[in-house]
Amino acid sequence: MNNVETHSWAVLESCAGLNARIDDAGCPPLSDADVRRLFPGSSLTDRRLDRLRSWLRVVITHDDKLVGVATCREADGEMRVPDVAVDRDEQHLGVHQILHALLDAIELAATAGNCRSIVMSTPPVSPAWLQRRGYRAVRESCAGAWLEKSIA
Repeated sequence: MNNVETHSWAVLESCAGLNARIDDAGCPPLSDADVRRLFPGSSLTDRRLDRLRSWLRVVITHDDKLVGVATCREADGEMRVPDVAVDRDEQHLGVHQILHALLDAIELAATAGNCRSIVMSTPPVSPAWLQRRGYRAVRESCAGAWLEKSIA
């Protein structure tokens, strides 16, 4: 018998039928097929797989299908979000709709955790779209660009 306590919190439901929840590390893992679909090819690294298993996950579903996910962890007053993925092939929703729900849930979790800012890897949308949501580029390196949003 498994005595490990796990938690999954429903955080929002959008008018587009998207549901967001935050899963802790004890929740059942994402399916291999979902992970491969959202992180195709070489973007699915061992380090990313470890974070998907052990960090908090913000999970966005539509009709019980996984359409977006992000890993996150609070550290030093920041909500750190190194992995962000959306289903680019979702036929009924646009990438922006899914990403809005994902960012709303991340921002809600950061606020609830008393974080001063969110630092995340760049999701697959234009920088101008993210700037309208209050994100700004803070670091660029060979590992990619990082964005930050201050939480008031």
